Amino acid sequence: MQFEDKVAVVVGGASGIGRGTALELARRGCDLVLADIHEGRLAETTREVEALGRAALPLRCDVTRDADVESLRDRALERFGRVDLLVNSAGASLLGRPEAIDMDQWQWQLEVNLLGVIRVCKAFMPHMIERRAGTIVNVASVAGLYAYSYDAVPYVTSKFGCVGYTEGLAVYLGRRGIRVSVVCPGLVSTNLGESARIVGVEDPSTFIHFPEHMQRAITGDEAGRIIVEGIAAGRFLILTHPEDEAVLRERRKDLDAAIAEQVAKAPDPFAGR
Repeated sequence: MQFEDKVAVVVGGASGIGRGTALELARRGCDLVLADIHEGRLAETTREVEALGRAALPLRCDVTRDADVESLRDRALERFGRVDLLVNSAGASLLGRPEAIDMDQWQWQLEVNLLGVIRVCKAFMPHMIERRAGTIVNVASVAGLYAYSYDAVPYVTSKFGCVGYTEGLAVYLGRRGIRVSVVCPGLVSTNLGESARIVGVEDPSTFIHFPEHMQRAITGDEAGRIIVEGIAAGRFLILTHPEDEAVLRERRKDLDAAIAEQVAKAPDPFAGR
């Protein structure tokens, strides 16, 4: 994909991976529609995009609300006349003991991480289908490729759904000239923890953990560069960490053995109970 003078909508574009991706797109010549619920950060990222010489339209958008998403689409098309690239990077995290998490908490997690992605894609797809052109990029997680830890079962579930939905879209839209990619980042330093919900755990430090191969965090800007390079190359699966490529290869060889190893190596979540 060539980016010069293209129009990109980045949902969750005020910070973290979304901000890093938006700024890299601006450096490569895109005008941006930036959507987020954090208005202060939205204004700051807008200034950064404009400082790079590109136009930016900041819009408050809650991906759990149909009206917000439809307004985002309408205002983006009103301002720029078309959308060439859609990036879904809004997300939230629900952690804790699966048996202690109420259904309303599950609903919140799926509304943001899965139904939010579906809602945004549904709003913009007719425009791209009519034009027979466009690119959709959904930011999932390595948690959507394998359950790296037992402490994030709702998060893992939502991201597995996102990966499956995106793969289905890639098959469906491929005959219409629309490229679709899924991003599965490893550990990235973002503000995701600010809105994280932890349920049924008295001391999160004894329960929440990352496996050994997931200790290397990259910045949102680094992730953004990797993502845009992946989009430019037309890749469906975009990973941010080579470590995860190695893990995925090993898991494909023998999934039963991989899960057994995780159970043996991970701290006992029931210790002291």
